[in-house]
Amino acid sequence: MKVLNIGEVKGEKLGNTDAIRKILVYSENLMLMYAEAMPGGPPLSHSHPNEQLGFIIQGTVELSASGETVILKAGSSYLLEPNEHHVMNGLGDEKVILLDIFHPYREDYLPKK
Repeated sequence: MKVLNIGEVKGEKLGNTDAIRKILVYSENLMLMYAEAMPGGPPLSHSHPNEQLGFIIQGTVELSASGETVILKAGSSYLLEPNEHHVMNGLGDEKVILLDIFHPYREDYLPKK
């Protein structure tokens, strides 16, 4: 069993954005990430070979993927396929807080040793 409190995890900058990510628990197959950002920062445009499931805890985001753009509010969830290019941008004035699950885990997000 692995147990970790979010307060024990140091935040890291997410890409070239102002967002902060915290990798919570992970295994060979899965990774749980907490992220927060204030709207108005540069959007994160990228793709990766991992499946990604997400849940918006707080705030509103615009998510674009596969030629479609949707507005997601607190309580919304999403699924991104492996290598699906996507762009996420915070909207409004409220801080965005979300959880992402990656399968398999993202090697580039592993804690630095």
